[in-house]
Amino acid sequence: MATRTPRELGFRMPGEVEPHAVTWMAFPYDPYLWRDAAQPAQEQQAAIARAISQFEQVWMLADPKVYDTAKSLLRDASGVKVVRMPTNDVWARDWGPTCVVRDDPSTGQREVAAVHFDYNCYGAAAKEARGLPPLMPNWSKDRAAGRALPRLAGIRAFECPMHLEGGAVQCDGQGTVLVTEECLLHWSRNPQLSRSDCEALLREFLGAERVVWLWRGMVGDELGTNGHVDNVAAFASPGTVLLAWTDDPAADPALAKVCERNLEAIEAARVDARGRPLRVVKVPCPSPPLVVSTGEVNSLAAGAEAETGYGTCLAAGARMAGSYINHYVVNGGVVVPQFGGEQSRSDAEALAALSAAYPDRRVVGVYSRELLLGGGNIHCLTQNLPAAAAVTERR
Repeated sequence: MATRTPRELGFRMPGEVEPHAVTWMAFPYDPYLWRDAAQPAQEQQAAIARAISQFEQVWMLADPKVYDTAKSLLRDASGVKVVRMPTNDVWARDWGPTCVVRDDPSTGQREVAAVHFDYNCYGAAAKEARGLPPLMPNWSKDRAAGRALPRLAGIRAFECPMHLEGGAVQCDGQGTVLVTEECLLHWSRNPQLSRSDCEALLREFLGAERVVWLWRGMVGDELGTNGHVDNVAAFASPGTVLLAWTDDPAADPALAKVCERNLEAIEAARVDARGRPLRVVKVPCPSPPLVVSTGEVNSLAAGAEAETGYGTCLAAGARMAGSYINHYVVNGGVVVPQFGGEQSRSDAEALAALSAAYPDRRVVGVYSRELLLGGGNIHCLTQNLPAAAAVTERR
């Protein structure tokens, strides 16, 4: 007998605004991925974990090579548990499991399960076949860590036959899912799957009743994740979409085109899975655009990409895929990227916009530029284990 899918068993992907039991993260260490022996990234990762731990428990996965370093750096963070586990990199959103839930209305109890997408480091094999460098030469520890987390949490897991990452989908918890054409239909992921095939798999494994297809992800993310949606759009609540936006198309025409085309896609969709009109809240992008300075180049990786098989090193002047949409909703709060310097004004504008969008949550900003140099930000760094029962939110 064929294995029943999560949807057939009554599971659905919850919204990020629903209660969490734990946030999963991982500790950076690879000097070919992170400049200056990863120390600046480690410090910012620890700061992000501390900010999240004000609201909920954090499990920080630490490779045995840096377990003691992680323990030392987080020794004052009582809400962070450092877990010894082999990893390659930090993007728990992408290689970690995407969780689904089913609720028993008669008891009020919730069962949590996990969905594993067939993580292959953003289509690495297909990219290599075309002569493009993968982001890293080996991601086997990340894939294994993602599969270990459900066992650690004591929940069952389903295997979805689709190359995908957690940052490629955003869900309102009530059957509406946001994706981008750029990512899900990218030639490196699932060239054998059509748009309707992708929708069918999202329906069976995440409970998606309506898939809203945005055009592209953030400018600067074309070669990394190939346009993950969590950098350009998110749900503040069912029916309300936060959208990355610029009001200055003359200064940044490439970004303006992405923003406008994505808005057109949402307006064309009109309603969510339950028939509610989709309301858009525009959230400013970092301004001016974030670019890599000469001092931020990973000199170790820059001179050895071809030999080592790493393809993540950004050159001086390269545009980074910065976005405040890449924030993370926690129990009673929202943790938002901040960049400082030239972006201080847009930092403040984004905090104000997100405070208005999440009126019942405490919005806190954390500097995260070092993590963006590695290709992602706070939402990419985190994955949540939903709470199995109601929890008391800490504010």
